[in-house]
Amino acid sequence: MRTHYRSVRLPWAAFLLIAAVQLGSAANAQDKPANNAAAAQPARHAPGKDRVFVWDLDGTWISKSYLDALKRLRAPHAAAKKAQAVVIQIHKQDGSYPILISDLRHSVQQFLIEVEPDLKPESYRLVTAPQDGVVSASEVTYIYFHGTRGPQGQFDALSIAEPHFANRKYLAMVRLPDPLETVVNRLVIAGKYVDAQGRHYEFAESGEAVLPDRKFTYEVSLDPRRASCELLQSRDDRGPDGAQRIGFQWHGHELGLFNVNPGRKGTLSCAQKPFAVLTPA
Repeated sequence: MRTHYRSVRLPWAAFLLIAAVQLGSAANAQDKPANNAAAAQPARHAPGKDRVFVWDLDGTWISKSYLDALKRLRAPHAAAKKAQAVVIQIHKQDGSYPILISDLRHSVQQFLIEVEPDLKPESYRLVTAPQDGVVSASEVTYIYFHGTRGPQGQFDALSIAEPHFANRKYLAMVRLPDPLETVVNRLVIAGKYVDAQGRHYEFAESGEAVLPDRKFTYEVSLDPRRASCELLQSRDDRGPDGAQRIGFQWHGHELGLFNVNPGRKGTLSCAQKPFAVLTPA
């Protein structure tokens, strides 16, 4: 059974909203099929004090290599070209646990049915399927992972054999303390700045931008195919397609802001010279 990938062309927050509505049509894959229904398969060894439940993994997980590159570069498009970006989001919704896996370009949407222990200590597998409830083994995708609970009894880091974008290579994943867009804003651009004329600018972690001549709600673009430069984007009727965009680039402690122009094949490009150069206020 083939896995279908959805192209991520929307801002991340908007994409998650649409994904929540369309989970019933999510793609699926097959791994290690058996003859019995997946719901009837017993755990691979008797559950004990190391038993892991679906709700133990609730949250947003991101590949550590990409997060480290994002912290270092403060540029999501450049970071995605330097390190493998994988985001896994698991959140309870109406009694179920949808699981959304993305490489920031495409995504796979399924349901997390169960967490089963594997043969080795601190080794487990996620049981995922395109729909919630009882499913056949042919519909199941197993995602293996290793993890150890921290001092507070929760998982903060996992090693996950991601099947859709990492070819089942184990990736170090960390749980984010806040929503993905908030963490990205914080690491990349959030702060108060001033330009050479003494005018003030502010980009809040929550996504509000205040410029000398305008205010708008922004989101940092994560899809490296979207533009040849780093990009802030917001829904706004003033743009040609209903969007307002500003390019940005860091040079040391200086933040350059650029006008954005249409490019070839639907991509966007930044003007050669910034319309403002900012320093922290």
